[in-house]
Amino acid sequence: MYISGISDTQSNRLTKAVLLLQIQKENQVLHNKVHLITQQLLYTLPSKLKLLPEEDCCEFLLYCYETIDHYISSYREGNLPYIGYITEVVRMRSRYFIAYRRVQSNKERALLESEKKGWDEPDAYESCVAEARSYTPLSHMATVDYSAMPSLFEQLLNAPKHHDANQVQLDQMQKRLQVKLQEGVNRKRFIILLAISPHLTNLYLLEEIASLLEVDALLLNSFLSTAEQLLERKRKCKQQMEETSNRHFRRIMEIQAELNQCITSTKQEKLRNLLSWTERVHRIKVEQIRSIEYHLSQSQISLLLGVPKGTVASSVHYIKALIQECMD
Repeated sequence: MYISGISDTQSNRLTKAVLLLQIQKENQVLHNKVHLITQQLLYTLPSKLKLLPEEDCCEFLLYCYETIDHYISSYREGNLPYIGYITEVVRMRSRYFIAYRRVQSNKERALLESEKKGWDEPDAYESCVAEARSYTPLSHMATVDYSAMPSLFEQLLNAPKHHDANQVQLDQMQKRLQVKLQEGVNRKRFIILLAISPHLTNLYLLEEIASLLEVDALLLNSFLSTAEQLLERKRKCKQQMEETSNRHFRRIMEIQAELNQCITSTKQEKLRNLLSWTERVHRIKVEQIRSIEYHLSQSQISLLLGVPKGTVASSVHYIKALIQECMD
């Protein structure tokens, strides 16, 4: 059983620990150990089994977290060790998880479309705008179905030069980069790079990048806004992990306060063990939050734009070198 990175000896020990825990249900130390190992398996197996991309494993763990105790108690000794049993659980639950995310994505898309309809009404827009603005208003942030992303990608690649009175004036270094981006391969690489962190470009540099590519800002906005919807999953995952981390922190404060007031040595020992476990879990959760990279992966960009993953990787490498060459 090497697919999970655990040897047969370790697998047998874990199986025995699970069976012992089913008998000694009040053994909190053993429960914590088995629970933590099960968390690690639920986090690593989907990627190693190639059921889910690595960036979705954290969200899958949160999806299964509340049922870990059920997995432990429902395991029965037989042909499969505990790791094999969890592997089968992961295979089954990953299908439900993919369907669940699809439903959530459809709900979020429907909500965004319903909100956008209200802002598309002229009277509603005019009542909320105090003065004319030269930049692209947020009410014009368009989103389209993910299946249209390759088409938007091609439009940005082949769009004729667009000159607008409101376009940003470029300095000499930016103009030097603009000339380089007129070449088809460089232009393609640059647009792929923009899609990796669409929220940054869309929020801070929309007009500047539109001027650099000489495209309509609304077309670029539609491209980036649609890609940005995929980041909502990671944003929600991080938010859930932060809420869990905050609960652990509050629990640490409660245990420390109770420990200061406790005079019984037996209870003090139990509280110290509980405090140590809670601090360890909180530390792990904080490390996981810090490790979350808030951008789209190369696999996601590949599926979104309909280009090979190797093309995405090479594009990022070469366009970064080009930007460094053209700009200080």
